[in-house]
Amino acid sequence: MHDPREIELLRRLLQAGTGIDLTILRNQTSIESDELPVVVESLRQCGFHFSQTNKTIGIVEEPEALIPEMILARLQTNTIGRDVLVFRETSSTNDRARQAGSAGAGEGLVIFAESQTGGRGTRGRKWVSMAGDGLWFSILLRTQIPPEQWPLLVRMAAVACAEAVEKWVGQTVRIKPPNDLILDGGKLAGFLLETSNTWDFQVLGIGLNVRSAPVIDGYPTAAVEQFARGRVCRAVLAADFLNRFEYWYLKRPLAEISIAFDNRQ
Repeated sequence: MHDPREIELLRRLLQAGTGIDLTILRNQTSIESDELPVVVESLRQCGFHFSQTNKTIGIVEEPEALIPEMILARLQTNTIGRDVLVFRETSSTNDRARQAGSAGAGEGLVIFAESQTGGRGTRGRKWVSMAGDGLWFSILLRTQIPPEQWPLLVRMAAVACAEAVEKWVGQTVRIKPPNDLILDGGKLAGFLLETSNTWDFQVLGIGLNVRSAPVIDGYPTAAVEQFARGRVCRAVLAADFLNRFEYWYLKRPLAEISIAFDNRQ
């Protein structure tokens, strides 16, 4: 269970950009004076580094590993990312999301893994997902979109991912139908929607190469950092994607997503 005080503190410090006055911080958050040291120490144990004086506090460095609070603090969504889980290793985030859906979890749960032992793409192909190399995650959906239009969910994910990546790279991210992102001729990301007549939910899986891409003979691949202007913060990229995905999923007409998708081919 996430401590809402930690998310609130991170969100306020990230918005400030630099150190913030402790008096202002206490006035703008629900964190009491005697609670702040406990909250800060908990985040330090997760790998955060702070600059702190008697009057100010700021974030100096975030952990390299994915931490749910790093993503949650950056979300501007109402549904997607209502909860975020991160596993150090799992067979497949789609498997975890399917289990959660069967247990009654609500729409918008997002499950990340630092590495997958059984990641998969379309047609049962193996998806290479090494620890720390990318973003491997799944979103649990309970969509009101008619079943015949469910392929649009993959299109939404592809467009949202392209938009998020383009904030880091100096060129357009293309889409190769039905479900591949292409950057400079190499496969950057893939998307897998899993459904069943026996489920009342859908599982949307996303695999995005960030630090590096697997070397596959005769199959060009790409990673965000090959084209980025600097080190990519995976938590920022993950939150940007989730924000953009909710925009397309809940705030735009379905007809618009096909246009946006087709314009990137």
